[in-house]
Amino acid sequence: MAEPEGEEERHTTDLRALREYVERMREQERTRIARELHDELGQLLTGIKLDFAAVLRRLHELKVPGDIVDRLQSAVGQIDIGIAMVRRISSDLRPALLDHHDLGGAIEYEARRLTAQSGIPIEVWNRVEGSIEPERATAAFRIFQEAVTNAVRHSQATAITARLTMRGRDLLMLNVRDNGVGMSEEPRRGAESLGLMGMRERARALGGDVRITSRPGHGTLVAMVLPVRSEVEES
Repeated sequence: MAEPEGEEERHTTDLRALREYVERMREQERTRIARELHDELGQLLTGIKLDFAAVLRRLHELKVPGDIVDRLQSAVGQIDIGIAMVRRISSDLRPALLDHHDLGGAIEYEARRLTAQSGIPIEVWNRVEGSIEPERATAAFRIFQEAVTNAVRHSQATAITARLTMRGRDLLMLNVRDNGVGMSEEPRRGAESLGLMGMRERARALGGDVRITSRPGHGTLVAMVLPVRSEVEES
């Protein structure tokens, strides 16, 4: 027996609210772990490195045999690698840029970094002022990163444009367009589809959506729509 239309709509609303709650809890946990890694483990490794550096200076003064100094110097190098790994893992869990910039500023900064890294110009049009809820800002930032990374790796693009705007007061819009070779249906079902699925799931978990428009030879458009607040808060 089919459920009444009102009951089905209520279940859909409840499910969306649950997904938003789960995503919020996940983001809070990622933020906590990222900060503990950066602040506690990062500081511990930095302290060890400083101690090793002090020992190395003393060994040089005492003219200790070079093989011992070399081994300690190698250990310092390994600590540097460990510090870099902590920073990378922390950034993967929670974009550090969002702790220092609003969403638009973080995307602009990341675009400059990716342009320097890839050599592909990434133009950002930012029309969003003010702050966005942390989990929604993180979702939008990650979708931007994934869309640009896909374009850099797979599209053979020579230019990428990102537009961050608002539709009214309630919807955050992000469009990322490249002028690359486009996608056929087959890559969307292969390994690349994991990134596309990840973008969609990030948006849908917060009541939004991501649509990908592409055809061979005509580039790709990734279009995200995301509510700026949860339905739970609106009700």
